[in-house]
Amino acid sequence: MSLVLIAEDEEALLEVFSEVVEDLGHRVVRAHNGEEALLLARTETPDLVVSDHMMPRKTGMQLLHAMRSEPTLSDVPFLLLSAARPQGREAAQTFLAKPVDLSTFEQAVNQALQHRAAIRQEGLPATREPPNALALAREEMLNWVAHELKTPLSSARLNTQLLLRKVQKRGIDDERRSAEAVLRQLDRMNGLVTSILDASRLADGKLELKLQPTELTAFIQEFVQEWRELQPDFDFSLHATEQVEPLMLDAERLRQVLNNLVSNAVKYSGTSKHVEVGVTLNPGLVLIHVRDWGVGIPASALPHVFDRFQRADEDRGRGHGLGLFIAAALAKLHGGSLSARSTLGEGSTFTLRLPRRN
Repeated sequence: MSLVLIAEDEEALLEVFSEVVEDLGHRVVRAHNGEEALLLARTETPDLVVSDHMMPRKTGMQLLHAMRSEPTLSDVPFLLLSAARPQGREAAQTFLAKPVDLSTFEQAVNQALQHRAAIRQEGLPATREPPNALALAREEMLNWVAHELKTPLSSARLNTQLLLRKVQKRGIDDERRSAEAVLRQLDRMNGLVTSILDASRLADGKLELKLQPTELTAFIQEFVQEWRELQPDFDFSLHATEQVEPLMLDAERLRQVLNNLVSNAVKYSGTSKHVEVGVTLNPGLVLIHVRDWGVGIPASALPHVFDRFQRADEDRGRGHGLGLFIAAALAKLHGGSLSARSTLGEGSTFTLRLPRRN
């Protein structure tokens, strides 16, 4: 049994995090702010600290910095949770964005405790990168907004996942379907909040890419396979025969762009249930296209599909009109572009252009 210190100022989240960790067989100590957490850690050294970032009296990052400066606490694994992405979060062993998925949270806790046990057994010091400076005031405002919106979403999602587990054990289909419907709506709300924050950061020039060499062909193959598993009743064809040299990309953001394009293709594919993803090479460019044979886009709407809050009339109430705006902006950040062509009643093709030397 390990000792896990959980710091969270929202009582509902503190309760559910504690319940999950105790169900994993560990002892839990609870703190409602960063200063209380630091005092408890000094009193009895924990095997793991799970901490929210936006807390009174010490933020999660300030708690992390304080622990790293004390010899007896410097090697304690730190799992940071936040609806925002605070600067310096890389100093934590693990960072999870709120709302947190139940299985992901359990896995992160288990991995951190296994890492702690391995370090103790081998007698090796834990190495960590020095923390960066705290976020600037403007970024902190976005972080605060994210925290205030995503914290209740995280609590509701975790509690719904726990409820779903219990319902599945009882085998009550009606209750299971209701719980799954709630989860879908919570995920939709979370997607909306994330999109609003991304759009704000893009407009302010605050969104930065984490560029790394990426094997694009393997990335696209894995991406299409994930969609095949997610939508088994759809036909996802892949045309990517040419080998592409590694590109400097932010894989997480590229996935965000492609997910938006493919989800739209699925939504508007009509009866064809066929989506094509292709990769072709041009001099200096890689072109990734997503095509469907569905309802298409009216000619009058096509020039505005990448505008902020632009939404097709038939999609009223199902979208928030930010997905394609963000996708186009992320393409520009990569030094590329996003374009669309469509014929009403025959389908649409969206093409992402990325530089081969960036």
